[in-house]
Amino acid sequence: MNVKQMTAAVLLLTLGMTAGGCRSVSGQDTGTTTASQAGIIADTQTAEQTTEAAETVWVTEAVTEAVTEAETETEVMTEAITEPVIIEPLRASFAAVGDAIVHEGIWMEAQKTARLAGQGEDYDFSHLFREIADDIAAYDLSFINQETLMAGAAYGYSAYPRFNTPRELAAALIDTGFDVVNIANNHMMDMLPEGLAATIDFWDTQPVTLIGGYKNTEDYNTARIVTVNDIDIAFLSYCYGTNGLSMPAGYDMIIPYLDEAVIRAQTAAAKEAADFVVVSVHWGEDSYQPLTEQQKTFAEIFADCGVDVVVGHHPHLIQPVEWIEGRDGHRMLCAYSLGNFFSLMAKAENMVGGLLSLDFVVEGEDKRLENVQFIPTFFYYKTTFFGQTILYQKDYTEALAKGHGVQNYAVSNNKTAAELIAYTRGLIAEEFLPADFPQNPS
Repeated sequence: MNVKQMTAAVLLLTLGMTAGGCRSVSGQDTGTTTASQAGIIADTQTAEQTTEAAETVWVTEAVTEAVTEAETETEVMTEAITEPVIIEPLRASFAAVGDAIVHEGIWMEAQKTARLAGQGEDYDFSHLFREIADDIAAYDLSFINQETLMAGAAYGYSAYPRFNTPRELAAALIDTGFDVVNIANNHMMDMLPEGLAATIDFWDTQPVTLIGGYKNTEDYNTARIVTVNDIDIAFLSYCYGTNGLSMPAGYDMIIPYLDEAVIRAQTAAAKEAADFVVVSVHWGEDSYQPLTEQQKTFAEIFADCGVDVVVGHHPHLIQPVEWIEGRDGHRMLCAYSLGNFFSLMAKAENMVGGLLSLDFVVEGEDKRLENVQFIPTFFYYKTTFFGQTILYQKDYTEALAKGHGVQNYAVSNNKTAAELIAYTRGLIAEEFLPADFPQNPS
């Protein structure tokens, strides 16, 4: 019953009670009244009026309470409707590291580690990652450039200049937390087409997203899209060349060379299908610190195409990180080179790498990057070439620097920890470095 219905009921009850007061005791209209009858009638009317008054008060109070309750419920409902609804933005954390280069000494220590653990002739690479594995695993999504092929033992294990790495490394990478593996680089043809095909087939059996190795044209034109926390992230991959080894006729596999027309077509399709587009690109020159014209040109192309993040590698040295604005005002984050994640290369600068850390954020129609950092890493190995592990550069001490294995190549190849801090700070802008990264010594 609503308020109007309750009011009408009260009126009807009141009218009915008033009309009842005009009837005789017998219910008949006699026209005359005796003295005793008059007394009885008077007493009866008084009793009825008292009862009527009490009933009227009770009904009125009940209606008033009902109206008050209805108003209260309306107020509560109104408050519930007008209370602002807070929707948290979607967020996915992302990490990317540079080149994983497996020289002979790296798989030799992995073999030694396995033997000491009673694993026979297997390879155990887990010691490489023991200092950072928990941090890598904490990211929602992590990327690595696997510089060397994993074609299988049948091809023989080899290092520079044509690499083939024990497949046990894949288990260590996966256990560490890497989800996206790139193989598009200048060494992807080291074991010729059959070795590349075997590597692609192997990675396809692993719980990772493989980019850079494409079985045919259709596969090449299908962006790898990874969905994390309801955010769709597309990955594309390109490389500058393959050390003079090209794909022979008769094979369907595609090497994703840098090609502007292809890049424009693939990035447009990826942007339609995903919230963000990440490009892995093997470019620049080996052991050459400055940016090349090729890097600058293609960085602008990527920005104009609306790419969100460029993850660069190949120079084996770290290079700057910067925001680049495309033609439509779109801002792209470009890490030109994350350097080496691990290798047994000859100079201390080759040991400095970078972990690019950021959050992909979607809030309604707004899609943005937050918490961008370049976290410097460092690969340590002793003068025995063993004792290999990846550290954060902030934890690389002067005591460790004195015993670094790069001095085996030449004493001048080594650098103090302070010199390497200055080296990193000279290349990476302050806005991207973590707060706990050491300042230059005074």
